[in-house]
Amino acid sequence: MRIGITYTVLRREEMAIKERAGEFGEVVMLHEDDLLFPGNYDLDVVIIRNVSHFKALYTARLFESEGIPTVNSSRLIFEAGDKLFATLRLAGKVPVPEWKAALSEGGALRVPDSLGYPLVSKPVFGSWGRLLAKVNDRDSLEAVLEHRKWMKNPLYGIHYFQEFVEKPGRDIRSYVIGGEFVGAIYRYSNHWITNTARGGKAEPCSDPEVEELSVKAWEAFGEGALAIDIFESEKGLLVNEVNPNMEFKNAARVTGADMAGKLVEYAVEVAKT
Repeated sequence: MRIGITYTVLRREEMAIKERAGEFGEVVMLHEDDLLFPGNYDLDVVIIRNVSHFKALYTARLFESEGIPTVNSSRLIFEAGDKLFATLRLAGKVPVPEWKAALSEGGALRVPDSLGYPLVSKPVFGSWGRLLAKVNDRDSLEAVLEHRKWMKNPLYGIHYFQEFVEKPGRDIRSYVIGGEFVGAIYRYSNHWITNTARGGKAEPCSDPEVEELSVKAWEAFGEGALAIDIFESEKGLLVNEVNPNMEFKNAARVTGADMAGKLVEYAVEVAKT
């Protein structure tokens, strides 16, 4: 079997995936500079590890156009990688924070009428907590909207808001691959943004309710490998969002779970179907 792995930079995750993939056959490492389509790629499956959401999306679709399956698929990257589209899927399956979407500045200014303050403004795409804004009042909402207007990216004109959820100094990130719960961590931080990429501290989480909820969230999409962000709230556990291009080095370190191995095993199964 020939397994391709795309990458932007070789992080710890990509090196672990490469090592585990070598147990199943030949591994072909594909830097973004190496890719040109249409091409002649003799591969059975490609594991997509581009850092950029949009590069991952297009890379997956281009390989699929050549008849080569990808993990994750372009469909999953598209739907799970867009926070609003992901919410639409999740909300039919699991509890999520209250949310609103607006398609104009005027509509966005009406969001607090139902969600109240504080609320959280999110771009519909992005990771590592970038461009999240806690909006405490009308002045800060107007400032966020003004900032978005002049950024010129049309996707910043899609305004997505969530209620602000008071967390107990932590949130939860879980991992589900091919429908199998692989593990979960608590991410502790004194800041309301708890991403480990922003300095959050990781500790193991072994809550059976988290496992059950994580699998249900995965079922909303029905394929692939997903990292799932969960809030503990007064209403119970809420699924905040999902990530189809998971980073897992901290989770693997503190849980001992072989996440790279599970990802490769799933990719091999995809190649066989």
